[in-house]
Formats: sequence, C-alpha cells, structure tokens
Amino acid sequence: MGTPGAYPTWYLYLIECTDGSLYAGIATDVEQRFQRHATGKAARYTRSHRPLRLVASVPVGSRADALRAELALKRLPKARKIFAIHAFSRSVEPTQARKSAMNKSELIEAIAKSTELTKADAERALNATLDAVVKAVAKGDTVTLVGFGTFKSVKRAARAGRNPATGAALKIAASTAPKFTAGATFKTAVAGKKAKKK
Repeated sequence: MGTPGAYPTWYLYLIECTDGSLYAGIATDVEQRFQRHATGKAARYTRSHRPLRLVASVPVGSRADALRAELALKRLPKARKIFAIHAFSRSVEPTQARKSAMNKSELIEAIAKSTELTKADAERALNATLDAVVKAVAKGDTVTLVGFGTFKSVKRAARAGRNPATGAALKIAASTAPKFTAGATFKTAVAGKKAKKK
C-alpha cells in the first residue's frame, strides 16, 4: 500500500479455481484480496468457483490502468490468460512498481511551498513552462535543461507488430513522438548518489 495521501499501486492478478477455471481481478493488496476470495467475501464468481491458488500478479499502476488491463485479460480465452499475464509481467520493469505517485496538484503545492508563490501563481508558472516545452518540441526544436534533461521529438518508421492480446500481426504506422532523456544531475539524484564536485 502507498503512504497516507499517496496513490497506491494497483495490481492485476490471476487465480486458478478448483474447477480449473481462471479468474482475473485487480487489487492494491493481492494477498489480502486472495484471502477474501478464499473465504467467499470477494467476487461472486469465486464464491461459486472456489479459489485454489494465485497464479500470478503484476503491478500495473493506477486503478484506471488496472481496470483496462483486467478487461483485456478477461476477454482472452483460458489458454491465453496465463501466457498473457506472464508476458505482461516481463514487460514491466521492477522500478515501475511504484508505491506512490505525485499528481499535478501536489506538484503545484510543492512548487508554491519551495518558492513562496501562491498556489495560483505556481500553477500559472508550471502551465507556462509545460506549454513552452510542448510548443517547442512540436515545432521540432530540442529543449535542454542542463542537469535535468532534454526534450525532443523522434521519428519512428512504419513497422510490423503484434496485438499483445491476440497475437495477430498488425501494421504500425510511421509517427513522430516526444522523447525525454534525463540529465546527469537527475540520474544521480534518482540513483541516490551525491553529485561529484568538479
């Protein structure tokens, strides 16, 4: 679970029932949720199809992300469910299993506190900064904030891919997308090391 006032990470999980069927669900505490399934206090499905074991669980992110992932997993035939959740697990880096997340309002509050601006002024400053970066990158310019990082656009060629849910081949059109590369100071801070003095 996340800290008080923070946003918890939601997990997608898969349970095997005693009749061999599979049940997909979401929760912030998978072990606790499984116990509720086991005691008949969770989903209607697992009250009539008794849970046998937890097959897998993967961190997804927000509740909205988890609901979308759950819907996609439930639409798959049984034979593909286990493959799909393990494939999804391999696509999620350990660092993505975040325990909390700062939203825009909290960022504005942090800016206001550190600069002694009002929240309204902090919001205007943040919005103006983000707007300037977006407009510059959309024009094809590169925005570099020394130590923090670089924002730029990258062109992606058309390529062949596969639908992760069905495995069917599909064509991915060429596109232009924004890209952010963290600077040395940012990387050092995240790594938990003190920057070396020159």
